[in-house]
Amino acid sequence: MGTYRFPFDLRHLLALVAFAWLASFAHEFTHHASGALICNGVGRMSLSLFANDAECGTRWPWTIAAGPALSYLLMWIGLAWIVVAARRGGDPWWGFALVIANKPFLRLLTAGMGGGDEGVLWDLAFPVAGRWLATATVLALSLPPLWTCWRALKPQHRGRVFAAAFVLPMLPLLPVPFIDRAVYGAWIDGKQCLAAAFGVPWSVWCIEGLVLVALLALRLLVAPRPASPVAAALR
Repeated sequence: MGTYRFPFDLRHLLALVAFAWLASFAHEFTHHASGALICNGVGRMSLSLFANDAECGTRWPWTIAAGPALSYLLMWIGLAWIVVAARRGGDPWWGFALVIANKPFLRLLTAGMGGGDEGVLWDLAFPVAGRWLATATVLALSLPPLWTCWRALKPQHRGRVFAAAFVLPMLPLLPVPFIDRAVYGAWIDGKQCLAAAFGVPWSVWCIEGLVLVALLALRLLVAPRPASPVAAALR
């Protein structure tokens, strides 16, 4: 390991931002879909918020656990992708993207501050030590994918590249929860009716569809092209 030069041109960065956006939606939609299953009723969801059906009762913690379960699963798939790509000489970008897009450092930060899904769940069982147990949980589940990403990078400028890869794509997404609350807060609180499918406004579906198209287009533009026979002969 330690041979991958992480690409930092604008197109790759925008692709990571789009991927992180979609990963956030997948996280929230997993909360939402599990709530529909467990609560026997479809709740409401927006870009980054969800509300279970009123009849959920004491089963709601399972819907909280579903979101991070998906996020950690995707991180570990990213870990496996990087390892396989390294062994086969393939491109590990998608593996890095899976780890980066599921925000391991933000999950660690929110858990350390006493928030996040992990904090909510641990506070239910151990209110006094919930913050520390949540932080330990995030560390245990996030460190192996993070370490795999670290080891895969070329040693030269590894620290700066690693930090930039995990921080820069998150910056455009930081205002999203505040904008989301301003635009869809009344919908989430049940005070506004919107045209929706499966509890998700059509405007949200359209936004996610556009982001998905943008991601696919960006990856086609930045996908590595096979070297021509002439170029290969000159190496």
